[in-house]
Amino acid sequence: MGGNMSVFLASCYPPNAAHYIAEVYPSSPKWSADQIGDLTGKVVLVTGANSGIGYASAFQLAKHGAKVYAAARSKEKGSTAVDKMNADLAQAAGPLKPGQVVFLQLDLVDLHNVKRAADEFLSKEDSLHVLLNSAGIMTPPKGSQTESGIELQFATNVLGHYALTRYLLPVLLRTAAAAPDGTVRVVNVASLATAMAPAGGIHFDNLAGAMNWGFGVYGQSKMGNVVFANELARRYTDAGIISVSLNPGNLQTDLWRHQRSFFDLKTVIHKYPIEYGMLTQLYAATAPEVTRADSGAYFVPWARRGPVLRKEAHDPVLGARLWEWCEGEMRRAGVEVPDVGL
Repeated sequence: MGGNMSVFLASCYPPNAAHYIAEVYPSSPKWSADQIGDLTGKVVLVTGANSGIGYASAFQLAKHGAKVYAAARSKEKGSTAVDKMNADLAQAAGPLKPGQVVFLQLDLVDLHNVKRAADEFLSKEDSLHVLLNSAGIMTPPKGSQTESGIELQFATNVLGHYALTRYLLPVLLRTAAAAPDGTVRVVNVASLATAMAPAGGIHFDNLAGAMNWGFGVYGQSKMGNVVFANELARRYTDAGIISVSLNPGNLQTDLWRHQRSFFDLKTVIHKYPIEYGMLTQLYAATAPEVTRADSGAYFVPWARRGPVLRKEAHDPVLGARLWEWCEGEMRRAGVEVPDVGL
């Protein structure tokens, strides 16, 4: 624990300390979901949409007119969530006709399943305006890994979302070429835990064993989300895709289910409801004031641009290495790696 904690504490000293406090105890939001514009005709895909901020975000996007693909691992939980969303949308009052929510089965741990899910989406849609990579897991039992031996949090939070984004890049690029500038976006949900990643950001050669502090392993996966978002921005902003990452806040969600009780009690006073947690990613996904100039930006609670508190997140060398590592893992898994240029 000592090495990771020392990195974290070092980043807490001024001026970063003030930013930490602002993210843990954010001021009242100045933006609300009611400010989302008319999304009629837009197609959105949200991962982790069966619960938490993924569910809340999918509902709000559909409420404002978008057709939303709600992706989740469990067919039972996902279908139940989508049925409830569509029933609630039918009763929703507002000036806009709600969009439709469609369930998409997606297991981010299984790259073959990710490919199948992407193919299913592409068989139904010829455009994609927003990809909201919201799914994630945190501190599963120690030693959890995929069948191929990848630490489970990094495989789910980073590699699975990389593969999904990679498969959907062609349709994102086509949509960006035809849509108004600034409307096609990829939003990656990270965390304040990014600051708890190990020195250097990501230990590719030893994703789990390089650290003996479980929350540092989670932080490493969240660092991966930010590094990926920034690398995507470097490669595709000029083609019209806005790529950003964010900290949704310390929230009352099922993400904490694996945490030990003493840690949970220590942080319970800092947790905010889902209605707050959805704001930052909805803002990043829809606000017209987020433009191509903001590609590569990091957003913090609630719905405002903020600093990434670790310099590694901006490192283009680390970004290129993560991109290459993910490509390599896709090939090792025996799945197609589409050629999308860059």
